[in-house]
Amino acid sequence: MNFKKLALAAAAAAAATSAQAADLPMVAEPVNYVQACDAFGSGYFQLPGQSTCIRVHGRIRTNIVSHDLNDGLGDVTTAGSAAQEVYVSEEDGFVVAVNKLDDGTYVTVSDDPADVVVVDAEDVVTIPTEDAVEEETNDYSAYARGYLYFDSMTNTDFATIKTYMELTATHNQSGDATVGMGDVFLQLGFNSGSLLIGNTSSQFDSFTGYTWIAPVSENYSDSGVLQVSYTADLGNGLSLIASVEDANARGGVSNRADFVGALAVSQGWGSAKLAAATHAYGEDDYGYAVTGSVTVAAMDGIEASFQAQYADQALSYIGADVDGFTDAGGATGYNIGGGLSADLSDKVSAMLDFSYLSLDQDDADYNRTALDASVVYSPVEGLAFAVAAGWADDSEDQKETKVGARVQYTF
Repeated sequence: MNFKKLALAAAAAAAATSAQAADLPMVAEPVNYVQACDAFGSGYFQLPGQSTCIRVHGRIRTNIVSHDLNDGLGDVTTAGSAAQEVYVSEEDGFVVAVNKLDDGTYVTVSDDPADVVVVDAEDVVTIPTEDAVEEETNDYSAYARGYLYFDSMTNTDFATIKTYMELTATHNQSGDATVGMGDVFLQLGFNSGSLLIGNTSSQFDSFTGYTWIAPVSENYSDSGVLQVSYTADLGNGLSLIASVEDANARGGVSNRADFVGALAVSQGWGSAKLAAATHAYGEDDYGYAVTGSVTVAAMDGIEASFQAQYADQALSYIGADVDGFTDAGGATGYNIGGGLSADLSDKVSAMLDFSYLSLDQDDADYNRTALDASVVYSPVEGLAFAVAAGWADDSEDQKETKVGARVQYTF
């Protein structure tokens, strides 16, 4: 009797349990959560089901640089000009190019028959004249810009594969909005060194300045170029670099390459670099450039750099872009420059940069001296407020004095 009651109770309990279990939710499948990739540094994480670790980071910057304080805001600095209609008359037995004025009179433009090219009408010709020049005024410049950086790292049996891409979006004071791209490259890391393919800073370049904003800008070699470069690790911080780079990016001829070789060292005291380059400025014409730089971390929070560069028909390699001086014209030149960066406290730092550029072409000479300095305040990690001032003067008595300010957050 008791046994029958126990059996019925057990059956009823089992039935109730089955009914309640039917109402319970199903157990979810295990989820593969994102994992950190500490081996590649902070900020990298591994996506579920993949061996690649990625990092997404960026920067927001607002920047303003004043007009040249030596002149008034909005003053005309370069007068505009327009192409002229040219006519021909005969004087003293040879052709003279003249410009016909509104009142019917003429003003002589050229008395060299070699400058005159006859067109359909016998009394109308065109001669080479200066291109029309748009009027320039002494304006300030300002922009707001966003940067987005994508890194990836993958360990494989063949090599460690790194990729990098930089995107920018800019809005300036003229109301123009542009989207651009910075460095983009693939890098394969081996035990003996690394192979880089893509667009990034030239392997010739070294010191490019400490100063934030740089209101007047220094004459440094600082070019992003398409390249294929290999860096061999020789041990003890020593490396040997060989690079094939796009000549067109350096003002050279299209469909030609520049060749760069460098020896670099990086150790606890700082770093140094020697580099040389050939530059294809014509179909079969080459110039060259050499550079040497050294950076010393003298004390904690203090760093100083110095470099010297020389170029023969390779002006981009010394940061020169001056009217009248060209590689094809046989221009040579050099620059010397350097800078100092110091932490004044845990939240304030100061920077100073200088450069001196000298050029020579036939009987023409040119030189320019530039100084930039800035102070940066960083109240919290990633956030920075900067002010800067710059001064420059050249052999054509073109002086510049400008100030600037920047607010930036890096994440």
